Amino acid sequence: MGREIHIFTLETIITVLDMRICESQIRCLFRQYNEDYFGSLLPMPFFKIRHSVNTLGYFSYMPDEVFGTTETLEISDFYAYTPNQLRDIIVHEMIHYYLYYIGEDVRLKHGKSFKRMARQLNHAYGLHVTPTIDLTKMKPRPDAPYFRRLIFKILS
Repeated sequence: MGREIHIFTLETIITVLDMRICESQIRCLFRQYNEDYFGSLLPMPFFKIRHSVNTLGYFSYMPDEVFGTTETLEISDFYAYTPNQLRDIIVHEMIHYYLYYIGEDVRLKHGKSFKRMARQLNHAYGLHVTPTIDLTKMKPRPDAPYFRRLIFKILS
């Protein structure tokens, strides 16, 4: 069997955000944002989709005996993101990646370095990257599993 190939442009990604996001979409957006905001400095990480109610995005790294270090960027598919929300979440995780990559913050905290870089990107590009996001302002995907939507209502 042949492999299915997905080609996404920023326009098609924006039109399908009400549907479940996939790793191919995140990879395409990562590539674009890496070029736009980070000078294409960041190597392509692995991507994972989370099904989390309370964690929108997550960057992690793991020492690997064969490949050196494995970096992973994860995004939750629970929410119906607007294009700007998804951009800001991905860029938030990319700031963690960047600060880890240059050796400035290997603990991946929302400290001074993170806040300074978020402020710079927000000012220069009109982004809205923040250390935390108020989940009560987020909308679950209409097709999100019922029990997760129930948890969301309880937490809100």
